[in-house]
Amino acid sequence: MIKSQNTIVKKHRAGSAPREVTTKLRSEWRQRLVDAERGITFGIRLDSTFFIHFFTGSAVIAGAMLLGLSATHWAIIVLAMTTVLCAQMFNQVLKSIWKLLGNHLPAESQNTFKAGTAAVCVSIIGSVITIAIIFCSALYRLLF
Repeated sequence: MIKSQNTIVKKHRAGSAPREVTTKLRSEWRQRLVDAERGITFGIRLDSTFFIHFFTGSAVIAGAMLLGLSATHWAIIVLAMTTVLCAQMFNQVLKSIWKLLGNHLPAESQNTFKAGTAAVCVSIIGSVITIAIIFCSALYRLLF
């Protein structure tokens, strides 16, 4: 039962008196931010491939800093790296759903998991090609 907008009253046992617990209710946009942060930490802890993504991402950022790229190139690189991370997180969602419901689903539904893995591969290949084009053009500009 909600007492006011800032406090919640919780009943613990049927025979006991209600005890007020003052926990602040978050606005919807703040709760979404909290959920996003918890989802990111959950996704990172769930699979070790995120370590590889973050390691290579930091190497790409270091290389981009050394090359002195323009703001447009930085935006393209950040977009390419976040695309890979998003695809990997959606693949983690599919993997988690498959672990929970895999026994109850038909065998054909395993193709959705394969499609998620393929989506991660396609995003990685696209990002590598994009970043390679940017780095090669920057190196060409510096050398010639």
